[in-house]
Formats: sequence, structure tokens, C-alpha cells
Amino acid sequence: MASLGSHANVWETCLQRMDRRGYSLETKYPDDEDDEGLSLWFAEKDGFTFVADDPIQLLGLVTVYEDVQPKEDQPYWWREKTDWNKPTLGEQLLDQAIAVEEARVAEFAALRQSDPRAWEAEVRAAVEEVWVGALKERFWVHAFYDVASILRIPRKELRQILEDPLLADLRG
Repeated sequence: MASLGSHANVWETCLQRMDRRGYSLETKYPDDEDDEGLSLWFAEKDGFTFVADDPIQLLGLVTVYEDVQPKEDQPYWWREKTDWNKPTLGEQLLDQAIAVEEARVAEFAALRQSDPRAWEAEVRAAVEEVWVGALKERFWVHAFYDVASILRIPRKELRQILEDPLLADLRG
């Protein structure tokens, strides 16, 4: 599980961090006519203005500014320290994540074939861990996602796994 995730309960921490760093902060509450109902968050410092959908994104933009340290607000100043002559890091990370996920799915399928009881025990342990926590916390919304995360498989794969006859009682 992540140590910290993008959630509204982190917003105040992000806002206070930017405030301590000397940014002027502001938000624009959504207009009643706004179909999306989204507010915008602004930070300003030294003639640079940043806007984002939430304070977490805003802190990310401010961090880019602090890393690049531009002298003036020129177009595309944020690209100054970005190396565009090599494959993008985003593409590399996505390719790596896909490879890791495919290997885990294959590994888990192989376990089902070689040791069905161990495979079943692993699935049941993940379901039990999440279910007990969900009952205790009364927080069922992410339970399915959490089981997949514990097993390190995609939710699509978990849906198929839960159709296995060995796990019929979990569907009831």
C-alpha cells in the first residue's frame, strides 16, 4: 500500500507547505452554473502564477517552478531541464509497469496450474484481509481494488479469478 496518496485529506498539508514557502494562495469556488462543479486553486510568487484542479496538483506545479528556477515567465520555461532527446520517462515507466503486471499474471496463472491449493489460499487470504478491514472500517468502496492490489494483479484479472470453481463460495 502507498504511504501517501492523492486524496482531499492531503490538501491542507499541501496548502500549508506552499504558504510556508511564501506563495499567495487563492481558490475560485465553482459557479452554480458550472456543470462540472470544479473549483480552481491558484498560487502566485515572484510574478509566476500557477493554477490546478486541486492543491496536490498545485504543489506539483510549484515544485517544478522551484526546480527550474526561471528568471522570467517565458513560454515553456518549465521544459528547461527536460531532456527531449531520449525516450520519455513516462513511456519507460508505463512499459515497465505493463511488463511487471504481465509477468505477475503469468506467475499467478502458473501457480493455479502447479499448486491450486496454494493459489486458492493466496486469493482467500487477500480477500479475508480486505474484508475484515472493510467491515472494521465500514469502508467497502475500495475493497475490490485492494484485493487486486494485494495480489498484485489487475482488477480485470481478479474478476476472472473470482469465477474459478474453487472460489464459488466467495461469489455468494
